[in-house]
Amino acid sequence: MEEFVDQTKTLVGALGWDLFREMRGRLTEPSEQMQPTPVDPSPIFFFRGEGFNAEMTIAQSGDFVVKAGSKARARTTPTIPKGTLALRDTLQKSGVLQEDAGSLVFANDYSFPSASAAAATVIGASANGRILWKLNNGHCYADWESAGALSFVAVSEN
Repeated sequence: MEEFVDQTKTLVGALGWDLFREMRGRLTEPSEQMQPTPVDPSPIFFFRGEGFNAEMTIAQSGDFVVKAGSKARARTTPTIPKGTLALRDTLQKSGVLQEDAGSLVFANDYSFPSASAAAATVIGASANGRILWKLNNGHCYADWESAGALSFVAVSEN
């Protein structure tokens, strides 16, 4: 049975699906915030609109970290995935997202497994984070990644 699970993980991973990733999202640890000189430091990506203004970087682990102080839209739309709605509720109850003048503010850096999960949490709707997170020059995350700028090496946690 263990061999079957290992083969399934290999095949699914080869297809580009990250189904067996155990960590869904988390507060970043202080040791992650003080990264040992990365090969290429992550630029800051922005996601701005009516009722939200967020910043994101990419950790060496490959996680997408929405920075403390980022503002998320308080209201949600009918297109918000149920999992994102539940996550926003959990983040509010745990104090990571705090209400402030009609917005939700990230009280801490928070790590997401994908750019889209981060964007959907910020906007309160279904979102394609690969095209919504932008650099100052207007290029989106997908453009930056395809240009080969993503040169982080995943660091195994001991």
